[in-house]
Parts: sequence; C-alpha cells; structure tokens
Amino acid sequence: MSQPGTPTPLMTKADLKDWLKVSDFWIRDRMDNDPEFVRRCVVDLAPPGSSRRTIRFNVLAIEELLGISATPAPVPAAA
Repeated sequence: MSQPGTPTPLMTKADLKDWLKVSDFWIRDRMDNDPEFVRRCVVDLAPPGSSRRTIRFNVLAIEELLGISATPAPVPAAA
C-alpha cells in the first residue's frame, strides 16, 4: 500500500494532474506534440483490438524523463 501523496506506478490523468500540478492542456500538449513522452510514459491498458483507450501514465518513466522524484525529500532532523 502506498503512502498518502506518493504516486502509484501507473496513474490516471487526474492523478497525474494532481501530482505535477499541471492543466489538462499541459497533458494534452505532451500527448499531441511530444512523441518521447508518449513512447516512454503512456500506457494503454485497453485490450488489443479495442476501439477505446484506457490511458495510464508510468510514474517512474515520468520521473526519469522530467528529472523529478515522486518520493518526498526527507525532512532534516532538528539539531
């Protein structure tokens, strides 16, 4: 079970927006204009041959591509 605020390995668009604090436009722009983002970070869970897409986003790939971490930095201990 993940801790509150820690993204799971695959997340929905709503989860991605909340995690990165971005808009629908930011995600749509990446999906339409950034083939590297799509290739590395987007996963379609729909069964083969399905006419519908079930898109999820790979947290680890996004962290790597954007150079960020989903794990909160540790709070320094008080001296």
